[in-house]
Amino acid sequence: MDLVSITQALFMLGFVAMAAGTFYFVLERNELKPEHRATATYAALITFIAAIMYWQMKDIVSFPGVTDVAHIGATMPVRYLDWVLTTPLLLIEFGIIAALAGAAKGTAYRLVLADLVMVITGYFGEIGSVGSVGNYLNFIISSAAWLYIAYTVWKLQPTKGSAAVKQAVNNMKKFVIFGWAIYPIGTAIQEFLELNGTDAKTLELSICVAAIIYIIADVVNKVGFGIVALKAVK
Repeated sequence: MDLVSITQALFMLGFVAMAAGTFYFVLERNELKPEHRATATYAALITFIAAIMYWQMKDIVSFPGVTDVAHIGATMPVRYLDWVLTTPLLLIEFGIIAALAGAAKGTAYRLVLADLVMVITGYFGEIGSVGSVGNYLNFIISSAAWLYIAYTVWKLQPTKGSAAVKQAVNNMKKFVIFGWAIYPIGTAIQEFLELNGTDAKTLELSICVAAIIYIIADVVNKVGFGIVALKAVK
């Protein structure tokens, strides 16, 4: 099995993981106290949206079917549509748990605003010409927005709530700081490979490697994040 076929299969795996996560969060919702069910609702909504997007991307890459790296590259707009919908919801979900631990009001909304800047400029950077000034500018703005999110989350210290809530906040901080760092790394790797080779093999490698990085990061940051949040409120 070649790299393109493996990448195509991973899109299907991404759909299955998101669908399974949605089913799990819906079932767990009834096990929570009414005041905590919003956490499970957000977790299920995030993975449900992602499952729809991954089903669409699975069709775009023609799995199972024709192995064509151009189809994998064509998933980019759907991937960003996924992120612009789900990452703000992730930060709102984080805000719910952080509020239980004493976070200041309005923290989640500032994070959501920075997140939208990060995703939108990341999209414009990806559709621009490789190596162009605009590409670098958008990458810098997107990375700066992520650094703001990471710094804001990092300095948040739990001051109240149960030990489980405090532990969950610390774990969720790691998802946002380290888990989200995977995305700009994936973009940088793809840009680097494309700058250092224009042949078909290098292009295939850059597109597939970036797609694999994004799929793994999505599953970890959406399903894993939701599981940690649910553990806190249970």
